[in-house]
Amino acid sequence: MTLAFALLLFVSTSLSGVQTQSVAAAGVTTVMAITLPAYDGELEIDGTPISGSGVSRRYETPSLTPNRSYQYKVIAKWAPNTYTKMTRTKVVSFRAGERVTIDMSADDPTDRVTVIYVPTPENIVAKMIEMAAITPHDVTYEPGVGDARITIAAVKAGARGGVGIDLDPERVEESRANVKAAGLSDKIDIRLGDALEQPDLGKMTVVLLYMGDHFNMLIRPYLWKQLPIGARVVSHRFLMGDWKPDQTVSINDDYGLPYDVHLWTIKEEHKKP
Repeated sequence: MTLAFALLLFVSTSLSGVQTQSVAAAGVTTVMAITLPAYDGELEIDGTPISGSGVSRRYETPSLTPNRSYQYKVIAKWAPNTYTKMTRTKVVSFRAGERVTIDMSADDPTDRVTVIYVPTPENIVAKMIEMAAITPHDVTYEPGVGDARITIAAVKAGARGGVGIDLDPERVEESRANVKAAGLSDKIDIRLGDALEQPDLGKMTVVLLYMGDHFNMLIRPYLWKQLPIGARVVSHRFLMGDWKPDQTVSINDDYGLPYDVHLWTIKEEHKKP
């Protein structure tokens, strides 16, 4: 073998090895086919907003290490109506290079809802308190407490105490100020947080709602599971899916517009698995 030929063979073999290593180092991508709940929904993947429109979206990951497992957090946000914003989150596990299909269109018990604040007219507040049949033994719970007017009215009507909660710090501050002005700070607890994540819901005997159909359907399983038998749920305007109210009363607001107030009672049948 000549020296020139040996050198050529060595260089060729070395380059081949470098090329192989380069291909391996380049990695692979994963293509995600994502179905959103709404045409104009917002999509976020691992903290990064993904532009686009339509219910069907496509996302290709950056280069990934072949055969390695990954987890991405996928978040969909959309507004089903003018007063409700929904957030749905899924954690997706996959191996690099796989094609992944993600359905974000189906309802999920981990969904979260944000509802814009609209004050309940005072005459409707009075009807809600009347239908709840407040007693001195009751502790009330109001998700989306707003300015606390409903909870204050319930305690003034004789409830032993009340809890109100809101995601908005401004609403919480306003509610606490109103509770203090009403002289009820020792009886009413206003909290900042998620209304679906309250560990003491089982201590409540009356739930007062003006939150929208989507929120009502999310909180319904918590009400059935945690509220004591005999607890009452009163909702201004909005229903609870196929859980039919025990009573519905129509009342006009301050502008003469009719609204319904609904009442449900927790029964033994709701405690069955």
